[in-house]
Amino acid sequence: MPSPSPPVPAPRSLSVSSLTLKCTDSDKQNFNDDIVTFNIGGHIYSTTRLTINENVDSQSLLALIITNQTTTQLDHHGHYFIDRDGIYFRYILNYFRDKKLYLPENFTELKQLCSEAKYYQIDRLINEIENRLNRTNEQNNQLQIGLNFTLISNLNQGGRILTLIGPLKLIRLFSIETIGKQFLKIISNFNDPSNISCQCTFPLDDKLISCQPFDQLQRIVLAKQARKMGMAVSYCDDYFYIPIERQIMLRDELAQLLLNKYHGKLLHTNITYEKNSNTNHDSSYTLVENWFIPNISIAKCEETNGLSNKNESIYSNSSMTDGF
Repeated sequence: MPSPSPPVPAPRSLSVSSLTLKCTDSDKQNFNDDIVTFNIGGHIYSTTRLTINENVDSQSLLALIITNQTTTQLDHHGHYFIDRDGIYFRYILNYFRDKKLYLPENFTELKQLCSEAKYYQIDRLINEIENRLNRTNEQNNQLQIGLNFTLISNLNQGGRILTLIGPLKLIRLFSIETIGKQFLKIISNFNDPSNISCQCTFPLDDKLISCQPFDQLQRIVLAKQARKMGMAVSYCDDYFYIPIERQIMLRDELAQLLLNKYHGKLLHTNITYEKNSNTNHDSSYTLVENWFIPNISIAKCEETNGLSNKNESIYSNSSMTDGF
């Protein structure tokens, strides 16, 4: 007679509660620390879920993507693939990390970046970019308001300035000695100080710029005042001389100063060749150039050179015609 089989233990009863996964605070932290990787138009970016969740609305595109609530494709590495310009996403991701928008100097693609921010539905970033766009547009508008003036340069064949003739405001390109600044502030009391031309002859051994008022009364008054202040005046009182500290010797140096430092625009150039002798070495040519300088650059230069006043500028705003 076969021996009886050993008793089989009754199956354990599993309760519903024992099958339910409990999500603890630690689990939530681990979820937020999970690394997510995006393939944005071929550019790969990795960050944590927490970085995304702290910076976007729960219903924005990136939040929905990382919670798998969209039909976003995965590339062959399992990265979330988004068919957008990946270059701009670096600025967006750094904005999340730093809580501030850092852009390269002279960044000119704010509109494109704003378009990307709108695609990802990042409202805070959109507002910051739009504020920057408004400030940039305002600055650009200010750069369109300014003064036109003419410079006449006599140069040798090497481009070295022999003589430079221009309006009084040409002096702002030089570092002016204290006595010269004081004298220019006196000139500011005239109704139209732009009616004073100045001429530089190089080399400037004495570092003086000769200035000649077109108006005869101005010539008499300013020559008298210049003498009283101890400044040099011509024998016939036609010129007074303003002392400077800096000299510009090359036309290219002068042009770069106007273009780069003062946001100037060269509007027109006319060249006249003058042969002073039978040798090419002594021949020269004359440049007649029309320039434009924005008012904001003029004001900045006045402030730098200590020539500006709070209530008035040494150069009348009414002289916004040819004549610098």
